[in-house]
Amino acid sequence: MLVAMLGPFRVHDGRGEPVELGGNRVRTLLARLALDVNRDVPARTLIDDLWGEAPPGGATNALHTLVSRSRRALSPVADLRLCSEGLGYALRADPDEIDLHRFERLAARGRDALREDRPVEAVEDLRAALELWRGDPLVDFRGATFAEVATTRLERLGRSALTDRIEAQLRLGGHADLLDELARLTSVHPLDEHLAELRIRALRAAGQRAEAVACYERLRRQLVEHLGTEPGDRLRELHLALLRDGSADGTSSSESSDFAQHGPLVSGPNGGAAPTGAAPPRPMSGFVGRERELSQLEHALREARLVTLFGPGGSGKTRLSVESASRITAQRVLFVELAPVRDGHDLSSAVLTGLGIRQAPRLDHGQPGGDSLPRLVETLASEPTLLVLDNCEHLVAAAAQLAERLLSRTPELRILATSREPLALPGEKLLPVGPLELPDDVEVAASSAAVRLFARRAAAARRDFELTEDNTAHVVEICRELDGMPLAIELAAARVRSMSPRRIAERLDDRFRLLTRGNRSAMSRHRTLRAVVEWSWELLTGPERVLARRMSVFAGSARVESVAEVCSGAGLVVGDVEELLADLVDKSLVEAVDEGTVMRYRMLETVRVFCAERLAAADETAPLGRSHAEHFLAFAETAAPLVHSREQLAWLARLDAEHDNTMRALRWALANSDAEVGIRLAAALNWYWSMNARHTELTERMRDVAALSGPAPAESRAVVELVSRLYEDSSGWSERLGASLEKLRETDAMSRYVYLGLLEPMVWLLTERLDEMADSLRRAAEHHEPWPNAAAHYARAMLAERRGEMSDGEQHADRAVAAFEEIGDRWGMAQAIASTADFHSLRGDHEGAIGKLTESVRVLRELRSPAELVPQLARIGMHRVRMGDLSGARSELDEAFRLVGKTPSSHRITVTYGRMELARAEGDIGAARRLVHHAEADLVALGSPPHPMMRDLLLSFRIRLLLDEGDVWGARELFGGVLGGEEVVPGRPMSAVLTEQLARLLLHEAEPEEAARMLGVAASLQGVLDRGDPDVREMCTRLRERLGDEEFEQLRASGAELSVVDCHAELRRVLGR
Repeated sequence: MLVAMLGPFRVHDGRGEPVELGGNRVRTLLARLALDVNRDVPARTLIDDLWGEAPPGGATNALHTLVSRSRRALSPVADLRLCSEGLGYALRADPDEIDLHRFERLAARGRDALREDRPVEAVEDLRAALELWRGDPLVDFRGATFAEVATTRLERLGRSALTDRIEAQLRLGGHADLLDELARLTSVHPLDEHLAELRIRALRAAGQRAEAVACYERLRRQLVEHLGTEPGDRLRELHLALLRDGSADGTSSSESSDFAQHGPLVSGPNGGAAPTGAAPPRPMSGFVGRERELSQLEHALREARLVTLFGPGGSGKTRLSVESASRITAQRVLFVELAPVRDGHDLSSAVLTGLGIRQAPRLDHGQPGGDSLPRLVETLASEPTLLVLDNCEHLVAAAAQLAERLLSRTPELRILATSREPLALPGEKLLPVGPLELPDDVEVAASSAAVRLFARRAAAARRDFELTEDNTAHVVEICRELDGMPLAIELAAARVRSMSPRRIAERLDDRFRLLTRGNRSAMSRHRTLRAVVEWSWELLTGPERVLARRMSVFAGSARVESVAEVCSGAGLVVGDVEELLADLVDKSLVEAVDEGTVMRYRMLETVRVFCAERLAAADETAPLGRSHAEHFLAFAETAAPLVHSREQLAWLARLDAEHDNTMRALRWALANSDAEVGIRLAAALNWYWSMNARHTELTERMRDVAALSGPAPAESRAVVELVSRLYEDSSGWSERLGASLEKLRETDAMSRYVYLGLLEPMVWLLTERLDEMADSLRRAAEHHEPWPNAAAHYARAMLAERRGEMSDGEQHADRAVAAFEEIGDRWGMAQAIASTADFHSLRGDHEGAIGKLTESVRVLRELRSPAELVPQLARIGMHRVRMGDLSGARSELDEAFRLVGKTPSSHRITVTYGRMELARAEGDIGAARRLVHHAEADLVALGSPPHPMMRDLLLSFRIRLLLDEGDVWGARELFGGVLGGEEVVPGRPMSAVLTEQLARLLLHEAEPEEAARMLGVAASLQGVLDRGDPDVREMCTRLRERLGDEEFEQLRASGAELSVVDCHAELRRVLGR
């Protein structure tokens, strides 16, 4: 054993020799990491656990130094490695080389053997487990919070292992050897009913009936004296059996007289016992939220005689039942807590006890407690009653049987059950109890039930706590991270006594250690977050546990087919997965989400984290991570071509549903440096990301994937490199992009990724390399798939617009629309239709442009993709501004603004630009300037702008505003260094917009000839003069008035005839004066 923690802390080398560790801090760090062996522990958690509320200055550096010292101390132990992991550290070792982990494994295996009636194996494993104990666990670290929590758990497990071992020995007939040990244990723990039961059974088996009866009486007196309670059902039944033993042996029944006098103490109607202790509890804290559930429950209790509130642990089922019961006045309400009941074989007797009714023993009955059901029926039938049976999940079969019998015999009885699993009876009305309502936005957080619950409980824990502008976002984060589950939120709120909400939110990645200080009056399984989940875990069968831990590898939800493929194998048969999944849903470990045509399955995040720990403990994290990544790589590569087909809507919906899983697979590939998986996955998802304007994936994730070294398909790597460079924004961008395009062409990637039929020629167009673009268009037009053929028409329309070939461009756009419609690609149809709007716009036909864009929006709405709707709505708004319909423009732009959200994106900047145009048209220059600031802030927040065009567009608008105000010098200053620079080519259309504003500047400077020529230069750069722009129309009118029609047209034509290179030379000439 390399690490010993069940007693004084020791580390041994491979020969069993003790290792000198040095100071206590090193020992504490190693003990803390050994508790979570092979799991990453965040640095901030280690700092809290090592130094508590008084961390040293520079705590991170102090921890780093301590880690270095610990590594030196462990150098003689080859099989113990202290590793840096992300933002924390981990101790890597075989768990069996750490005594407490070996103990837990052996104890669990022994317990399973006992449950499966294999007592020989159980004794062997449990003895081996208990022999590992050398003293009190973690004795050297008393006072440390992490040690206190672990010690409590280990002591409970140790006691359980001890009683399990004794139980197994009793089954093997070893009662005589156990008498002395049990006598000693019951003297140390005089109130432990389980130990007393084991001793009484051993005494009875050894023929010492009188001592067994005396043992029972001593326990009963102790319980009455110290706890004010009687022994539980099992002990009372065992006592009855002892008394029967005596009667059979000729023992006088008077020996039982002392027990017999403790019969019913209270008589009810018709001689029955009246409930004395069954009123619903009265919580000390107020009830928050659940108005809809309370209404549903009230209605259900009127309609059905059996209603079950079911849901995961900590969801508030008990609290909801108590609140509902407190509002009932028309009938008697009785409340029975079943959590303490360990055995359901005579549940009716336990319910009677819970109701406060004691029964006299009936020595003439053949079975112990045989009269309990009639007695319970008699009690409940005396008047209309609602019986609340709380926490049925561990006794679900017995609870169902009892409920059925009671309801069949008592017509005026209704039962409200709470359980993590339905009772599954005919006529049962099921009401799921899930998370509390979470806020959609920080601005409305205070109205959500989850945040209100946190705020109330936090205020109870710290009187001065209140929601503020500074802490609300962190409270929302806490509630979301904890899935809106009431118990978890209450445990988190209790921590505000010593932590800020921000600190609590930061520590939720270690939630099971953070949330350990619950209400001391609550049941033990509700005092810590871990205990809540462990209670459900303990109720699972072996195969259910295997599936549950393996399901933790999924992000969000998954289809049953995915769960079966990823999780099957190594002891889990693929054909069993669907039934096991249904069992996990019934037991509230997994949530079933109905998505219309299919069901998807998800775990609450807290459950997922717990199961991920179990996955790591089973040493399955690595293989399941690979299985998950490879499964979703195959899914993405299947979906990629189908998003260009008639099945587009269905596959886009599937990609939306699996987005979290595909991103988890991508993160796995990055974390494991798996270039093949990462590069193929990114290349397959690229078009989907583009269609949905997923900027982070297209920029940051693409760059990360492009940096992966290792074998990967050449065509996939070339796609990833191209896209990663497409979103760069630095000097030499055009040349690097061209080099990536050359590499892409060499691999013939278009044959695998049909979206390159559009992407490749459009990027060539962006870099002004028209010969290469022609080659791309040829290959796209000759492609064996129809989608690149349609895309070639769309790209030719763009090229024609650039060249000013309006008629040719419109023809290609119309062909693209027809081709995409034939394929069934709504996205392609919408884009091609929108491109025809550009030709109407450039002619000044705003009505025609709006008509085309409206048709495009209609098609896009079928895609249910707000990201694609946004730019088209914004364009409609801008056209309405240009035609003077400011009210209509505001309506379109408001809808676009609602859809685009608050996260910076290129589409958000487009919408803001439309709002800038509207503010300017309304004469509100101040509002327009503020909107420019917002757009520029979003551009900076993007980190890597989608294209320099966006920057030029905002700059051109700033110049417009300055010229509107007559600030000629300010406008000329902004032009400095923009036009005429080396990087002007990639932004050619935007350069045209800037050139139009330069013409306005020259007109303000009384140089009409230069202004007219600049309008020609703008037409050359853009392909045609934008006659839809009111500024351009106004300039043309003024210049014609100043110069006359003939001279104006000659000057404009002289600029329009220039090549791109000559245009830029002309711009440098004008700006350099």
